[in-house]
Amino acid sequence: MRKLQKGSWRWMGLCLLWAVLGWSGNLQAVDKPEKKIGPRSTKAFTWTEHGQAMQAVCEELSVQVTALPSGTVLWEYEARKPLVPASLVKLLTSYAALKVMGVEYRFRTEIWADGKPLHGVLSGNLWIKGYGDPFLVPERIWLLAQKVRSQGIEKVQGGIFVDDSAFDPPFEHLCLDNQCDRPHNPVISATAFNYNTVHVEILPGKGKSASHDIRAFPSTDYAVFRQEWAAQTKNPGVGLQSLGVGDDGRETFRVHGKKPDEPFQTAVYRTNIQDPQRFAALTFRHALKDAGIAVQSADAGPRPLPDPAFLIYRLESPPLSDVLYGLNRYSNNFMAEMILRVLGFHVYGFPGSLAKGCRVVQDVLAELGVSAAERTLDSGSGLTRTTRVSAAAFNRVLMAAHRDWEVGPEFLASFARSGEEGTLRKRMKACAADYTIRGKTGTLRDVVGFSGYIGNISGTAYAVTVIMNGVANPWKAREALDAFVTDIPRLVAAKGP
Repeated sequence: MRKLQKGSWRWMGLCLLWAVLGWSGNLQAVDKPEKKIGPRSTKAFTWTEHGQAMQAVCEELSVQVTALPSGTVLWEYEARKPLVPASLVKLLTSYAALKVMGVEYRFRTEIWADGKPLHGVLSGNLWIKGYGDPFLVPERIWLLAQKVRSQGIEKVQGGIFVDDSAFDPPFEHLCLDNQCDRPHNPVISATAFNYNTVHVEILPGKGKSASHDIRAFPSTDYAVFRQEWAAQTKNPGVGLQSLGVGDDGRETFRVHGKKPDEPFQTAVYRTNIQDPQRFAALTFRHALKDAGIAVQSADAGPRPLPDPAFLIYRLESPPLSDVLYGLNRYSNNFMAEMILRVLGFHVYGFPGSLAKGCRVVQDVLAELGVSAAERTLDSGSGLTRTTRVSAAAFNRVLMAAHRDWEVGPEFLASFARSGEEGTLRKRMKACAADYTIRGKTGTLRDVVGFSGYIGNISGTAYAVTVIMNGVANPWKAREALDAFVTDIPRLVAAKGP
C-alpha cells in the first residue's frame, strides 16, 4: 500500500477535527464518560435567565448564538452593539490572513551582502532583511546562520546590519498596562528574533563568594548582566531589571536579590528587549560565530540595504496555517500584530503598518456584510480599549469559516479546546457528553469574552459569541459566561424563551 505523505496525514487530521464540529455527515457518536449538562454554578435554566445572570456581572453585554450552517439566530442580546472585545480580535486577524494570504503563505527573511564573497571571504557587510516573520525562534536563527555558512562564507570583514523598512515604523512597543517589560506587551519589528524577547535563567553560584550563573537564550552578544546582591528580608527573591541600551548598542540588565551564598531555586524570566534591530544584529553575529563564520567588524544595528546588493539566502517560515496554531490557542499578541502588518503590505504595498492591516481586516468584514457601525479596529491582537466589535460581527466570521473548506479547517484547528488545551484548558468542562467546545477567549482588566463553536460528531453545530464590558469581578463573569456556553445544547433542545 502506498504510504501517505506527511502533509496527507496532517490534512486527514484536520478533516476529522472539522467533522467533530459538524462539517461532515452522520457519523456515529463515540461513547464518552457522562458529563454534566447545563449550568455548573448558577440556577439560570432559560436563555433569558442566563442573560440576566451575565448582565448582573457586567455593565454592557453583547451576545449571539447561531445555528450552523443555516445561520438561524437562536438567541441574542444587543448582538449588534459594538463593545471592547479584547483578544477576540485575533479571530478577525487570523481569518483575514487565511482568506487574503492563503493557508500556505510563508513569511520570509533574507540575508544580503553588498558584495560577492570571494574564496570564502565577504569583504563587505551582511544584512538581515525581515518581512514580518512572527516565528523566528532560536532554532531557525541557528538554521539561518548555517545556511549562510553553506554558501561557502567563512569570514565577514564588515558588520551585521538590519533593514526593517518592510514595516512603518520600523519597530513599535505596544503597552496597555504598567508591565511593559512583559511579553504580553509586545515589541513589533519587521525582523523579530525570538518574539523580540530574551529568556534568562539565574542559577545559584557555587560557593559562598561565587556569583550566580546567568544564561541567556537565544545566545546573544546583545545582553549584558550586572549582578547586584544584598541581604533582603522583605523580598528574598531574585529580580531582573533592564537599565536600558548603552552607547555600544547592548542592553544592560540588573540582576538583584539574595547574596550568592544564600540558596534559592533557579529563577527564570522572559523579558522584552528595547532595541530589536541591534538585538537581531548582535544575536545573528553570535549565531554566525557558532556556525564557524568569523565577523571582524563590531558594527551592528539598523542600516538600509544598499542598491545594488546580492542575495545570500532566503529563509521561509512554516505555512501560515501552522503559525496560527499558537496565535489563537495561546492568545499570542506578538504574532497577531506581526501578521496584521504583513497583511497591510501584502494588499496595499510596502511598508506594512497598523493602519494598512486594519484596513484589510475591515475590507474582509465588509465583504461578509458586517456594517461599519459594528466595527472599529485599531489593533490586530485586541491589546487596546478603542477597538469595538459586535457579537454579531464575530458570528458572521464564524459562519463564513464554517462554510469555507479552503480556510475553515485551518481556522478551527487554531482554536483552544475546552478542558484540554490553550486558554480553555481549565474552562467549560461541563458541556453535554457528546459536544465539543472550541474557541477563543478575550480578557482585559474589565473585559471578559468568548467566541467559538459548539458541536458534536453527528453534525450539530452552533456559533456563539459573548462580550462583557464593565466587569468588576472577572471570576464571576467567567463563571456566568461558562455556565451559559456549556448549557447551549440543552437550551436549544428545550426550545424555551
